Amino acid sequence: MADQRLATRRATGLAGLGAAALFIVGNALWAFDQPDAGAPAREVVTFYADTSTWIIIGGSLSLFSIALFVLFASGVRSILREHEGDDLFATVAFGGALLLLAAGLAAETINMVGAMRADDGQLSPELGRALFEISYVFGYNGAGVGIGIFLLATAAVALRGSAFLPRWAALILLAVGLAFMTPLSRVLLGPAVLLLVAVSIRLLGTSPPAPQPDPRRR
Repeated sequence: MADQRLATRRATGLAGLGAAALFIVGNALWAFDQPDAGAPAREVVTFYADTSTWIIIGGSLSLFSIALFVLFASGVRSILREHEGDDLFATVAFGGALLLLAAGLAAETINMVGAMRADDGQLSPELGRALFEISYVFGYNGAGVGIGIFLLATAAVALRGSAFLPRWAALILLAVGLAFMTPLSRVLLGPAVLLLVAVSIRLLGTSPPAPQPDPRRR
């Protein structure tokens, strides 16, 4: 049983690192040239036309990162259940991860549509701006809601008396989770990726705790 739990933690850590690496590389190919939200339609069309190939390649890498993050989220759910004793908040955290993935999937695919239309010379200013704005909101505000729920549920497990995290760390997660559900999500996405890397490395370097008794068997 201990070996199985250790294998779960390692698989979760590797999946998290893989997801973070693919996401960082995929977005680095085009995100530095991305205009700000509300940019003029002509500027958006120029952006799609000039970076269409990189957006398609980067978006494809991001889609692979989403697949790996499903494995990471499933592993985190299993780990949270070990500490929680039941699966209430573990399931809430997994639900938040699914919301994040759904928003990310929408953002990446909609952005790729703009790039492919521009590559074919069929992107009008009106369509380009609509695709860009929708993708932008999904990628930041929409994803922020999912990340917020994920972090809030994780903090709740720690605050219920688990040794999963120190209380001060749980309170920080609580505050950051709430911040992600506001417009601040636009500036917190980058730190969230770094947090994913840090958590994944920690999972690779630590052993699972002793199993907690299941209250349902009392």
